[in-house]
Amino acid sequence: MGTPSEYPRHWLSRKAEWLGLSAVAGLAAWLLAASWRKWPDTLVDFSRELYVPWRIANGALLYRDVNDIFGPLSQYFNAALFSVFGPGLMVLVAANLAVFAAITGLIYRHFRRAWGPGAALASSAVFVSVFGFSQYITIGNYNYATPYCHEATHGVLVCLLLLGALDGWVGRPSAARSLVAGGLFGLTAVLKPEIMLAGAAVTLAAVAIRIRRGGRPAGSAAAAWAAGALLPTALFAAWFSRRVGWRAGIGMAGHVWLSAGTTGRQINERVQARFLGLDNIPRHLAEHGLATLLGLLLVGSLCALAWTAERAPRPWFRNLAAGIAAGGGLWLGCRGIAWTNIGHCLLGLTLAYGAFGFFRLALRREWGGFPEGSTLRLLIPVLAAVLMGRMVLAGRIYHYGFYQAALAGILVPAVMIGELPGLIGLAGRGRLVLAGGTLLLLAPGVAQLTALSGHLMSLKTEPVGRGRDLFYTFPQEINPTGAMVRLTSESLERRPPGGTLVVLPEGEIINYLARMPSPVAPYSFYGANTADGLEKAIVRDLDRHPPDWIVIISRDLGDYGIHSYGESPGSGRDILEWVAANYEHADYFGGNPFDPRQCGAMIMARSPAR
Repeated sequence: MGTPSEYPRHWLSRKAEWLGLSAVAGLAAWLLAASWRKWPDTLVDFSRELYVPWRIANGALLYRDVNDIFGPLSQYFNAALFSVFGPGLMVLVAANLAVFAAITGLIYRHFRRAWGPGAALASSAVFVSVFGFSQYITIGNYNYATPYCHEATHGVLVCLLLLGALDGWVGRPSAARSLVAGGLFGLTAVLKPEIMLAGAAVTLAAVAIRIRRGGRPAGSAAAAWAAGALLPTALFAAWFSRRVGWRAGIGMAGHVWLSAGTTGRQINERVQARFLGLDNIPRHLAEHGLATLLGLLLVGSLCALAWTAERAPRPWFRNLAAGIAAGGGLWLGCRGIAWTNIGHCLLGLTLAYGAFGFFRLALRREWGGFPEGSTLRLLIPVLAAVLMGRMVLAGRIYHYGFYQAALAGILVPAVMIGELPGLIGLAGRGRLVLAGGTLLLLAPGVAQLTALSGHLMSLKTEPVGRGRDLFYTFPQEINPTGAMVRLTSESLERRPPGGTLVVLPEGEIINYLARMPSPVAPYSFYGANTADGLEKAIVRDLDRHPPDWIVIISRDLGDYGIHSYGESPGSGRDILEWVAANYEHADYFGGNPFDPRQCGAMIMARSPAR
């Protein structure tokens, strides 16, 4: 049985807590204003998040009329927004900000319940400032305003809701609570494979905790959970079957788990290996192992200094330890840590903490003295570790890390502030020294990351789109892609309305801004979409449904092994030969569109003979 000293003391007054929450809200508002309309990338990923729901809102059927590699929930949710409010980037942003607010609120609620209000405030502030609306690399999209895919941010929200449901379910696994937990897991099955895996992992962990706590749940609870888990897929199957029949409808509704084995291939095996850190296993394993060891040593050192500051027999020695903790933490935060690489240690620290928690669980024989939040202390690191499994040897807070590493990143300060003091027997002074050293360590890192993001955001001055679709990107002297997209879409907007358009090798944002749909389902024409004979199938489809316009725009495909689009079969050659035989030049912008170093765009009109 645990002792009260193991658990967080609610040492903040309610007034101080509300002031802290106001500060977090103010921080979010400031970062949002500083990044306003500068969140998306011009060409990559987020253009799909505009194009696909726009097509669905205008009657297209997902997976038949327009492709996608993830589940149907997010795209149909966004399509419903477009149907009600009209299409617009800012329509999605408004909804995404509501999702972000809900995620932040759930983080605060769960972390407060598990580690107390002080830890929850610190973790919420880190989440908002580091992961909310930041940009640490030249490509945008890795934020909660315009995410590279909405299945990621919607999935984080669903997983956090699932954590809350399972927290209550472990204590009393009634049929009603089982139905809710099953329904939330079912939503992960219509989102994204790694979200579904995360939902399954925390559910299994909750079952293990329940069995250790009070025995197996009743059969009625299991039946209710299964019914809830099947419900979202069944509803989508019924929706799709109205247009394509039950067999195809079930396949579309179960797209996440039926295609989970091929999703990585669709994105590209070479790119996936780099994202996972499997491109150089020995080097990445050494980097992450060393970073984890240094992280554990740093945590242990702060704990030792805090213990000394409270327990040392001589006052001067206690003061010296407190000064070293404060000064050392501040110095390391300012000069000693490469904060952009801090993700290297997060998975290792999360796994170490989670293993320690389940080890303590295995040793306990009684649950009567366990306070609220005990279950969340076990489930949160499970969810954090599984999400980071998608970058197992390439841990990072940038890129996909904005959601995959977020929970692991905010778990560390929560444990240091809200749990470690009790574990090592600290009272007021020692607890204050450990919390202060932690905050002094983190504050410079947060400031450095915020400054880096702010610098990149400040460079974005090139407008693209107009009205509710307006956003800003890098000017021509830094990256001319934004200007090419703007000039191309504006030129197409002056053409007769109602036309169709294909953008090669990729550029759904131009389809969307010009309000010209593609007559074929693919929206990118390279990599796995054109490999293994699929390019010839695309050519046949184009020949049956030729678009009115073709746009060829520069796109760097070096990560996919393509140096120049159309250089060989399977990399666009067959498509470009078909275009050359059936289309004529209508307009040019910039340099050679086949050379990503020159950056240009070309508009081609269907030949009169066609």
